[in-house]
Amino acid sequence: MRRSWVFATAVVAALGAAAVQAADGPPARVLVVSVTTGFRHASIATAEPVLEDLGRSSGLFHCDHLRMPPGRLPQPKAPKRGKGVSDEQWKAQRAAFEREEEVFRRDDAAWQRTVRDQFAKVFSAESLGQFDGVVFLSTTGELPVPDLEAFLEWVKSGKAFIGFHAATDTFKSSDAYCEMIGGHFAGHPWGAGGEHAFVVHEPGHRVVAMFPERFRWKEEIYQYDLRYTPENLRVLVSLDMQGSTPKEPWHVPVAWVRDYGKGRVFSTNFGHNDATWNEPMFQKHMLEGMAWALGRFDAPTAPNPEVQAAEYLRSVVAAAAAATGADADALRAKADAKIAANPVWPLELRPMLLELRGTKPEERATLYARVIAAIETP
Repeated sequence: MRRSWVFATAVVAALGAAAVQAADGPPARVLVVSVTTGFRHASIATAEPVLEDLGRSSGLFHCDHLRMPPGRLPQPKAPKRGKGVSDEQWKAQRAAFEREEEVFRRDDAAWQRTVRDQFAKVFSAESLGQFDGVVFLSTTGELPVPDLEAFLEWVKSGKAFIGFHAATDTFKSSDAYCEMIGGHFAGHPWGAGGEHAFVVHEPGHRVVAMFPERFRWKEEIYQYDLRYTPENLRVLVSLDMQGSTPKEPWHVPVAWVRDYGKGRVFSTNFGHNDATWNEPMFQKHMLEGMAWALGRFDAPTAPNPEVQAAEYLRSVVAAAAAATGADADALRAKADAKIAANPVWPLELRPMLLELRGTKPEERATLYARVIAAIETP
């Protein structure tokens, strides 16, 4: 029987808004970067004061912000020729647009210089030396960090990196950044208006102990490109594909931790919706993840590729059952029994499962049949 996922009201009430104590020492100093050069999430405006308030109320950290400079003009939109517009009128419309474009390019060049100057100052070695960690708050695109390699070495030296939501949609051109944060955005089939299902792999892990083992939440959930490396990360929360729509045949990690040299990386996909930032359980998750990354407590960080491979297989089972009409619960029960008997078995299947990432939905039948046969073989 399929389980239902619900938040327990009593659990939410018990958590409260500020659940992390500062432990020993003064509040950490963190740099919160919310500059975007790609898509800009409206929830950034909600998230910034939430971070400020929780940092103060918990005593865990103090925020310094690197924000978008004010005064950027909106880029003019190219006109579309409407019905009945004469050649002379259309020529005038095009000329007006070109004048607006010229003004925008001139003014935007100055605005871009301001952004680069801010990054050059804040990401200098002298400036970074004042911080205990950096938060990428739904950053997107190619940020003008003057020396990305030096910044990553700074994290490796023993600092904290915390990524919320679209931090994985940043520096797409950099394999080194992708390796550090864990993965890079490759779409979000699970949209912000949908309620999706999640599974917590380690209910006792302090960074995710506030969540029920299985729950549903309305959020936008990312999938990651093939640079994602399971051997680098300890995934704590994943999308539960059987309870989500659409059903795609691959693993979708949602929250994870990793050691990065002497530094610590905490990344969570949650944070697209405004409501998420005001949710006590997310605030607890955020604070515990930041406290761990800032070195206030220790928790398991060894990568768990076998756990991820098992969840990958369960996602394939959900998608295969939906595509073929097989009994999803029965097939998953068989897969779970084989996983319990041999936890490394899903790792052995991983090369076959990965083939599905590059296969069109209408061409997956053969691969689905192979996976089902592997599950049903005694």
